Amino acid sequence: MRAARVIFQVHSLRAEGLTQAELEGVLARHPVETGSLGVTAHHADDAGRVASGSLPPARDFSPPLDFETYARLRQARWIYRIEATEVEPEDLGYLRAALLCAGEVAAMTDGLIVDLLAFTTLAAEEVAREIDRPFDPLRHVCVHVERGPRPYFVHTHGLEKFGHPDLELHGVPRGSVDVARSILRHVVAAVVAGGRFRAGETTQLCGFHFAFAASGHPEPAHFSNGSLCLGGFELLGDVVTPEMEGMLVA
Repeated sequence: MRAARVIFQVHSLRAEGLTQAELEGVLARHPVETGSLGVTAHHADDAGRVASGSLPPARDFSPPLDFETYARLRQARWIYRIEATEVEPEDLGYLRAALLCAGEVAAMTDGLIVDLLAFTTLAAEEVAREIDRPFDPLRHVCVHVERGPRPYFVHTHGLEKFGHPDLELHGVPRGSVDVARSILRHVVAAVVAGGRFRAGETTQLCGFHFAFAASGHPEPAHFSNGSLCLGGFELLGDVVTPEMEGMLVA
């Protein structure tokens, strides 16, 4: 079974950083019963190296970052990396603890949080709102649509948080992109609820029967923890739309 991992980075423009005692206090306020949770601080030139080595391009964020926001991330004087792991997650306590740590550090440093696995950004006040409302896995997993040669590549980022590889759909026609998004969202919801899919398995979802296979992406590093490719779509039932039929070529 794959380990679940969460990585948040708080990027701060402040010249003065948090003390080790302050960071230890943050961790103490948000304990993880099993697994691990830690915070590491990077300053000045070291922060610049961390930013340049860890940040995806601005266009890969969801939504894509504007120049000002991306420059703020790259110019950070302090970067605080919050990482949680859980080998056999029975609940989402590790994710909640990591998110609360990131939110508190961001509030203390006027920082901006980067979710390095889902390619999103959060402000401290957004973390406070997130904690107060029902958990929605789609706020923690990004569904990307990229133009490709066949023509659209629809895929996820962030499923490593739940100990699962990301998901890919290749060759999706323009008119079927929304159907592809819906399929991936339903698979994500199944994974977060405890579902586990492996290469060679099949399932039925959203009016389709389809299979999971090994990744078809030419650059494995595109995904943080590997990926599975969905394909071999067959329609189920009598209610069929042209958009659903388009998935048969994926």
